[in-house]
Amino acid sequence: MGDNRFKYLLGIDGGGTKTEFLLCDLNEKEIRRLFLGGSNPVNKGIENTFAVLNEGIAQVCDGFALSEVSAFAGIAGSKSGENQRLINDFLSHFGFASYGCGSDIDLALETALKGEDGTAVIMGTGIVAYARSGDMLHRTGGRGYMIDKGGSGFHFGSDALNSAFEFIDGRGGSETILNLVEKKLGKKLEEAVADIYSGGAAYVASFAPVVFEAFNMGDSVACEIIDRNACEAAKVINGVRRKLNNYKDRIVICGGLCKQKEILYPFITKYIEGEALLTFNDEPMVNGAILLAKRRAEIC
Repeated sequence: MGDNRFKYLLGIDGGGTKTEFLLCDLNEKEIRRLFLGGSNPVNKGIENTFAVLNEGIAQVCDGFALSEVSAFAGIAGSKSGENQRLINDFLSHFGFASYGCGSDIDLALETALKGEDGTAVIMGTGIVAYARSGDMLHRTGGRGYMIDKGGSGFHFGSDALNSAFEFIDGRGGSETILNLVEKKLGKKLEEAVADIYSGGAAYVASFAPVVFEAFNMGDSVACEIIDRNACEAAKVINGVRRKLNNYKDRIVICGGLCKQKEILYPFITKYIEGEALLTFNDEPMVNGAILLAKRRAEIC
């Protein structure tokens, strides 16, 4: 890289539950890594996004000249409304040698598809899918927990909590899920309603692992929850692929729910249309931000 302005790369992956900051040298060797809370402006507002970015950049870049840093931030929810412009404006005040902002799907496309055609899906706190064919790019989902209907960490967590309350009420549900939820809470579920509402989407999503733990214990309700959410995830995937008629291109799922890939794979594949190969990529999406930061440095 001939331009001696650039010595460091900063990648930021901002989701609904956590934000990861990674500072590297120009050879992509890690210097410092940091995790903070969620920064999706749709969930908690743009001011929270700014606060998380400000704290994270200050900590991870402490002792380094920002004028020698090329940065890229992929923030979930940035494509909504004016968010991307506002975040770009915010980043402009740090004095980076170069900077850019996109959404988490930009990071997924970079890490999962490596510039090739196919469908990249993020199953994290929320769910969104993008299909790419040449210069054409289409999106399905990604409209937030109040609109999207399943396939996300929020929906798995919400279904777990609903099942637990159903059991308490005598409306069905699962005693196993109730016990696991209360174990995580450290108190009775009915004492935690205010905590659940104040915690928001990210807190609800934190209960998603309960479903998979219950499934591994043989719980039939957990199996039903996984099947329903897998079906909704497949609708998102099938819908975006239908727009480009690319039923033979590969599908790569990224995001926090990749941790459950062994369980999710057979549930999702039975609902997928066409012949595409479904894979999971659990490489940290912040790596995609590093690659995009490097690309910006190379073209400046």
